Amino acid sequence: MVFGVQSGIFVVLFPFFQAVLGWSALLSAAALMPMAVAMMTASGLAPRLAARVGPRLTMSSGIALTSVGLALLALFVSIDGGYLSILPGIVVMGVGMALSMVPSTEAITRSLPQGKQGVASALNDVTREFGTALGVAMLGALLTAGYRNAIDDRLDGIPQGTAGTAREGIANALQASNSAGSQAQTLVDAAKQSYVDGLQQSMWAGVALMGLLLVYIVLRGPKNAAPASAPDEAEHTETVAAQ
Repeated sequence: MVFGVQSGIFVVLFPFFQAVLGWSALLSAAALMPMAVAMMTASGLAPRLAARVGPRLTMSSGIALTSVGLALLALFVSIDGGYLSILPGIVVMGVGMALSMVPSTEAITRSLPQGKQGVASALNDVTREFGTALGVAMLGALLTAGYRNAIDDRLDGIPQGTAGTAREGIANALQASNSAGSQAQTLVDAAKQSYVDGLQQSMWAGVALMGLLLVYIVLRGPKNAAPASAPDEAEHTETVAAQ
């Protein structure tokens, strides 16, 4: 679920950078670097935090922070605010995702013995790929639905053919504005604001999803694992006692 939300974020943010803010593909990719830096930094802290307070609390904290990051995006994203309106959200999300991903990966690998670590690795990859596919489909669909619902109320005075093209997506709307005559800027503004509205809707859906996940992890998340050396020490003790 966390990987699904992460991938869904990429799907909705890249058009925001390129179509709404007018950035290049390279600059749009660079704009997500603060999120990557936050993830890398928190990933180094996550194992030590999990060892101190346990994986369940660490994962719960990460999921809660991810929810906060999504909420920040939904609350503050705007055309006028530009990049700064989404920066706090993606940084908080980066920290939250690292705190939730690292303990969850460790929980998968610890659930199987050493001889089956290949199975654990494969299971971990499957969860990521499956979650990514679902997240892209869900958040992308919600974004599209939110965009269409929002732009329908902003197309008064736009020629019918141009309006129909604009409903298909923000890229289509920007292209169609070239043939909208005096209504061109009106159509561009409507498409950009409608995209922001759809983005907010998809982010609130992500908050709800993370809320459900948080409840599940609090109730059913992994407990503190025994040290890896414990079975070996017990076996050694039994051997000595038998001798």
